[in-house]
Amino acid sequence: SLRTEGIKASDVLPVLKEKVAFVSGGRDKRGGPILTFPARSNHDRIKQEELRRLVTYLSTVPSEDVCKRGFTVIIDMRGSKWELIKPLLKTLQEYFPAEICVALIIKPDNFWQKQKTNFGSAKFSFEVR
Repeated sequence: SLRTEGIKASDVLPVLKEKVAFVSGGRDKRGGPILTFPARSNHDRIKQEELRRLVTYLSTVPSEDVCKRGFTVIIDMRGSKWELIKPLLKTLQEYFPAEICVALIIKPDNFWQKQKTNFGSAKFSFEVR
């Protein structure tokens, strides 16, 4: 069970204060919880271990009943570097203890001017749009 992980808000308070990610309490159209990574310019400042502990904690916020429906993840990459999305998706794939149904990515402002999307051989157990 996710609840036996034993991570408390106080264990992740510094990274919670940085507003890296949050679970708002809203639900997607299936009734699943929504995990949001808001727009920020310093995604790369968060250490992998801090991010792992944060997403583990956030996965325990909604009730188990709601968690069983699977999360929708919204990642706002505006104001950030596009190359940071792949490590974030990889962290979610490897360490997020709940099911993720879909990850929705808001592209950086200058995405179409400079980039071509290529996740290469990355295979995720959830849909990425």
